[in-house]
Amino acid sequence: MRNIESKCTTPRKTYSEELRGRSNGMVSIFGSTGTIGQKALSIAKSNGFEIVVISGNRNHGLLIEQALECAPKYVCVSDEARNQIVRDALSGSSTEVIPHKEMCNVASIDVDCCIMAISGIAALAPTFACIGHAKKLALATKEVIICGGRYLMNRAQDEGTKIIPVDSEHSAIYQCLEGNTPQDINQMILTASGGPFLYREESELANVTVDEALKHPNWRMGKKITIDSATLINKALEMIEASILFDIPIDRINPLIHRESIIHGMVSFADGTFKAVLSQPDMSIPISFAMNYPERKPLDIGAVDFYDIEALRFTRPKSWQTRNMAIAYSVVNERKSIAFNVANEAVVQKFLDGEIRFSEIYDNILKVLDKAESENVGSYEDIVGIIEYTHAIRELLKCL
Repeated sequence: MRNIESKCTTPRKTYSEELRGRSNGMVSIFGSTGTIGQKALSIAKSNGFEIVVISGNRNHGLLIEQALECAPKYVCVSDEARNQIVRDALSGSSTEVIPHKEMCNVASIDVDCCIMAISGIAALAPTFACIGHAKKLALATKEVIICGGRYLMNRAQDEGTKIIPVDSEHSAIYQCLEGNTPQDINQMILTASGGPFLYREESELANVTVDEALKHPNWRMGKKITIDSATLINKALEMIEASILFDIPIDRINPLIHRESIIHGMVSFADGTFKAVLSQPDMSIPISFAMNYPERKPLDIGAVDFYDIEALRFTRPKSWQTRNMAIAYSVVNERKSIAFNVANEAVVQKFLDGEIRFSEIYDNILKVLDKAESENVGSYEDIVGIIEYTHAIRELLKCL
């Protein structure tokens, strides 16, 4: 494995030794200023966790507020331009401000739970750094699972770090599988709300605006994942993620459009029965489940009122939606999961920046995949190399 810590200037032990001997209940939250991170921080405080590390990127104002409120041991600032602003604001406090280049060091502090909520591939290095140092890794970044693949899962198992997914769908599947063996499973079903364009034909998508695409009907999420939900490519990514997380063939994982987002995931078993997890569409639930596992802590979000719902709907997808979700099968079979993830992340950003149309997202991803090679991952270096190679293809094609 690549020596991730070589990018950091301070030895790992500088941080871990200071905290040695403290009581259990320590948590680090990477991406604390994002939607998931803010909820995780609130749950950590209400459940009495000792907050050791928080990190943020550009929203330095909120990061400062969080640090002043919860007094973590360390604050890591990803945006170097804002590092000094945060440092000045927290001068005189007990909190030490850490630059981005030392993120892997604070990620390798021994904690009970590490919440990884950094968006996208940027979460890869700190995730690998925390393995073996966090008892539980509450992982909200599907891109890390997709890029890390079985190599990541095997490392975590070998090093004694339990990975618990924070995606609502994968949290549901995780809960459904408890008490069962892989031999019991017939198929896994990941539900999808269908996003803001569920009832639109493909011909109506050319002039979709960024603002329209960001209006998700059920969930409040970051921009990237919200666009992925609008294209339903998010479901393709989640199918790949589920295949890796639960070590099940991709052809036994199926998406299902469920508008209300009350059923988050289902598993059918060999005897014809189903298990499903139902709850309000609130990310506090999978976050709390992962942080407190195997216990369940109360959440003040209200239970599902079935009289109020009256019906749970299941909608047949449009042809373009089926195509966008079904790309997961070919991506896995061709061993191009990392390239797919990297290409999608780059293309979505181009749409958010107003450089391509919503209707061009899928085709641009295909252009990169057509040139990508089958992936073989046996080390962290391999993963980084494939990511860099995919970016090089994207630049060469000038398709964005």
